Amino acid sequence: MNKHILMVMQWLNNKDSVSQYELEKNKSEACSAATDANLVAAYNAAAAATDYVAYAGSWVDKYFKETSEDRNEYLKELEK
Repeated sequence: MNKHILMVMQWLNNKDSVSQYELEKNKSEACSAATDANLVAAYNAAAAATDYVAYAGSWVDKYFKETSEDRNEYLKELEK
């Protein structure tokens, strides 16, 4: 499970649930991890969320399309 995507999904679900500091830290960590192509989408999602850009959700969609991970597993994690 990609913690960077999970945080962006949490932010998309509730903008007040993640601080600007947490978004900045997530972006920085995602940048460091973006050494393979699939993680570039995770970084772009984190960067878009940090800048409060509406298309952060598009990058989340791209991440799931590229990795074939199960979005439902992430949604279940967010419900905890």
